[in-house]
Amino acid sequence: MDINIKSMVSSTALSRSFGKYLKVAKETPVFIIKNNEVTGVLLNIDTYKELVEAYELMQDTKLAREVFEQPTVNPLEKDVFEVMREVEARDNVPG
Repeated sequence: MDINIKSMVSSTALSRSFGKYLKVAKETPVFIIKNNEVTGVLLNIDTYKELVEAYELMQDTKLAREVFEQPTVNPLEKDVFEVMREVEARDNVPG
């Protein structure tokens, strides 16, 4: 994806002409600038859904990889769902 000056808008300009930039976002992401830094992106809903779906697929793939990388010897006789819960719990611990 190319980020060019035409796809950038200041937060002030966005707030003054939101409808205009909402139309632009239907075709291409609009990068929101505040204090000379990109602070947000305005996307159309289909692009957002695609990004969420891709992210969830990556998370599922990561979890599956960790489950299948577990040793084949199972001295504790854990089933695959128990191992998945342990991996999820470990990854959700703040730290």
